[in-house]
Amino acid sequence: MKKSMQKIGLSGLLGSKKNVEIIDLIIKILEKENREIYIEGKLAKYSSQFSKYSCSSKKIITNCDLLISVGGDGTMINNAKKFGIKGIPILGVNLGSLGFLTDIAPEELESHLCNILKGKFNLDKRFFLETKLNSEILNHRSLNEVVMHSGAIARMIEFDVYVENNLVYKQRADGLIVFTSTGSTAYSLSGGGPLIHPDLDIIGIMPMFPHSLNTTPILIDDNKTIRIILTKINGKQKSELSFDGQNNMPVQEGSEISIHKSEKQVTLVHPLNNDYFFGCRSKLGWGKSIVN
Repeated sequence: MKKSMQKIGLSGLLGSKKNVEIIDLIIKILEKENREIYIEGKLAKYSSQFSKYSCSSKKIITNCDLLISVGGDGTMINNAKKFGIKGIPILGVNLGSLGFLTDIAPEELESHLCNILKGKFNLDKRFFLETKLNSEILNHRSLNEVVMHSGAIARMIEFDVYVENNLVYKQRADGLIVFTSTGSTAYSLSGGGPLIHPDLDIIGIMPMFPHSLNTTPILIDDNKTIRIILTKINGKQKSELSFDGQNNMPVQEGSEISIHKSEKQVTLVHPLNNDYFFGCRSKLGWGKSIVN
């Protein structure tokens, strides 16, 4: 059994009364278990109960040995970049729609959280992608994917893709998705990409609507560097880089983009009975019968 966690931080996006009630329940459980509670300051306005434990993000980073992220996968990604990248393990409570990164449903909260506080949990390390644009290392790390896209509807760009110094292909497409095993259930999935079990240390490369009959994604070892040279932008459109769909920046014709595995990781906390394939069945509809 692992060491129990004593100093617990809470962060999330609360858009409804139900979400506030979930945070209230978490606080009651933590109080009952005699844990120190640190609630990110932006949540204080929602309840006087929250304000009692309100603190800065810096104080959470300095003091906490667990962060509970309340919301969907978007919230989880934000907290992974703010807190997880600093070494704080993160437990996700799912208030979103799919929630591949957030394991615990509200109706299972009390039993799972109590067990986790007693040291009954598994740890799961996930890596980030780091991007360099020409000679500049960018501040944006990506847990799911880096996307280079044309910046316009139904307009293509042309680019060359290398793995290390080996040319993979020259491509004309709407863009390119470079994704992690974590990101295989995100944007790349909607484009027909493969699901990759999170235990596999793999990076995927997938063109978006290529002008080609061959659209097969390529999977490579996560220690390889992917280089993309943007050779042509049509007309006056503005091509962009997107990081987990949260941050965007323009990229010019002739630019070279290098993407590789970052040394930084985030540690996710899962209940002992967490099952990746159960998540796929329940969230992707795999468990439904093909017979009406």
